[in-house]
Amino acid sequence: MHELKDKLPHTWEAFLARFGRFTEIQTFAVEPLLAGKNCILISATASGKTEAALAPILERYKQNIVRGQRSAVRSRRLGRKTPNHGPQTSDSGLSVVYIAPTRALTRDLARRFEQPLERIAMRMQVKTGDEPALNRHRPPELLLTTPESLDSLLANSPRMLKDVRAVILDEIHLYDNTVRGDQLRILLNRLRRIKSYALSLGDIRSDQLQFCALSATVVDPQSVAARYFTDPVVIKTGGRRELDAELIAMQSTESLRLLFADLQRRAVKKVLAFCNRRAECEELAHLFRQGSVFGNRVFVHHASLDARVRHRAEKEFSMADAALCFATSTLELGIDIGDVDLVVLIGPPENTSAFLQRIGRGNRRTSRACVVCFYRTAMERAIFQAFIRAAESGEIESNHYFFRPSIVVQQLCSYIKQTELGEIDPETAYELFTSPQGTPLIEKSLYDQIIEHLIAKGYFVSARGNSLKPGPKWQELHEQRAIYTNLTDANRSSIDIVDEMTGRKLGEIDWRAIRESTFLFGGQARRATRMKGRRLIVRPEVEETGANAPRFRTPWRPLTHKLAKAIAAELGLPQTSSAYEIAMIVDKHDSHTEGQSVASPKYPEMAWIFHCAGDAYGLVLGDLLESSYRVKLKDYNGLYLMLEGRPPAEPLSFHPEQVRARVRRRWNQFESWFTLGRFQSHLPLAARRASVMEAFNVEEFLHIFAGRKVIEFQSS
Repeated sequence: MHELKDKLPHTWEAFLARFGRFTEIQTFAVEPLLAGKNCILISATASGKTEAALAPILERYKQNIVRGQRSAVRSRRLGRKTPNHGPQTSDSGLSVVYIAPTRALTRDLARRFEQPLERIAMRMQVKTGDEPALNRHRPPELLLTTPESLDSLLANSPRMLKDVRAVILDEIHLYDNTVRGDQLRILLNRLRRIKSYALSLGDIRSDQLQFCALSATVVDPQSVAARYFTDPVVIKTGGRRELDAELIAMQSTESLRLLFADLQRRAVKKVLAFCNRRAECEELAHLFRQGSVFGNRVFVHHASLDARVRHRAEKEFSMADAALCFATSTLELGIDIGDVDLVVLIGPPENTSAFLQRIGRGNRRTSRACVVCFYRTAMERAIFQAFIRAAESGEIESNHYFFRPSIVVQQLCSYIKQTELGEIDPETAYELFTSPQGTPLIEKSLYDQIIEHLIAKGYFVSARGNSLKPGPKWQELHEQRAIYTNLTDANRSSIDIVDEMTGRKLGEIDWRAIRESTFLFGGQARRATRMKGRRLIVRPEVEETGANAPRFRTPWRPLTHKLAKAIAAELGLPQTSSAYEIAMIVDKHDSHTEGQSVASPKYPEMAWIFHCAGDAYGLVLGDLLESSYRVKLKDYNGLYLMLEGRPPAEPLSFHPEQVRARVRRRWNQFESWFTLGRFQSHLPLAARRASVMEAFNVEEFLHIFAGRKVIEFQSS
């Protein structure tokens, strides 16, 4: 241990001494990161991953400064001229970029890092949409930012990034295989291009970048890391915490009240309750502020609340001895809210990763995580059981990776601002859309179609030679401040909720969500008094009974193949003993012949096919059965199909083009199912259909169903 400490003379005391010793992940991470290796660190929540990355990376940076200072002193003694671009001095530029998924997490990290960075005399700043602009003449040495703010910085101040030596990607699982992850991949390529250009000008001595990704829940860390940087070293530690999970049927809010009344026996003081809908957060917070064991220490936290309101809730919840907070996914991440004795989940989250994030927020200083899972239906119970099994086994579902072409539109609109003349050469820009290993992320023919479409629609117009410059459509997007983000645009129909007494913004909401003059917001009843432009002025409502939450929009997500399979096992749905068969139950209605129940024209034979492959695959399977076997699709979901008639007992045989034809037929429906990015509708029709086809994954569909027989299920 002492040998390892000696390798961190600048950062041990500042970042790691509080642990008393190196944690397991820190022990394994220090040396490869000090050596400049690209790493991905996989370790449990509260294991010290952040410090495991920062301490050696900042140590390497500080030691480089010391070497530079010594070299400069020697040069002066020998009468030599000191080069401008050698090892950096104490007045160096931006050297380390730390990318976090949310603004709230960057602010929380800034609070955590403030004192350690002061101890090593290192400048830090947060760069998000909520923060002031950076000082170009004296930038921070460590920048905490989000992908969207990094995008803006690349476009508007690219030279500020030429000295960057290391990039840390926090919570990489939240980006990967999402539209923001695809954006981040291209942003890193743009950073590499800035470094290469600066090297060609002699402004820097090396264009090398070091990368470190962090996560608690990644299935294939080698593949995930390789999407963002080359030669990743995987550093993975065990230490998965034991899970105490309790499943409770939620008959009504009385079920919650009974749990809260039992907290003293459970030795629980602070509870974090996750809801899947903002409206439910509002309603439950309002309900339990009126006569519960927590008194007025009941908080609400969701994305529609203003950042200052959320921050105040975080701070007050953290400081309270006993408190209850109802939150959506906004508190899934590692924001510091103090010790949480119990996590409550009101309904299952979207996937296993979100489940692990939520349960990881509690009991962070113990070896066991305690969670109470409330379910309303047998389906919700089965989903919880599937998540719990995955958490206990460490087997997390992974989904088919694909690059989303909508990123091409967004990144070209941003990249054109980065260029010196405000123009882009489409051929040169195409080189940005490659993996770190140099493999194209999008076919050149599809890329060319997108370029032609963007020119035809006025995003770009011709400039010198083959170059393009911004067109009127680009100007429109720029004025809307929409070119740096792939997050869903809620601003066009949103209004600010402003407190009448203080004039402070409480949050923002889609104006269509408010149906009554009195509504719940921030866990309290508010009465709208007047509209002032795009601001709704409200005051507290004394008579709180009868107030309802606004009708927030919560997007529906289809059931995936892997989760559907796990749920089917938990529900005990009919399954055959052979992997090459699909169970079917046939209902022969009431036309009787010699005691036999048979189908009749009035009561046709109905068959339930238990495909258990998810919503998208189930629907296309139903379409294919209907077109190939003269049956009628009457109903479907992610677990079964209901057919009029039955398919023959022969192996299913579908040609890939048959499947593609059915997906093309429903491409518009599937486009809304899959998360393809804010700029999806800006693509040409062919590219939109191609991205839907890629998201569907025809190859996996055929692997699941081709050659399987539909067999009538016989219960034992």
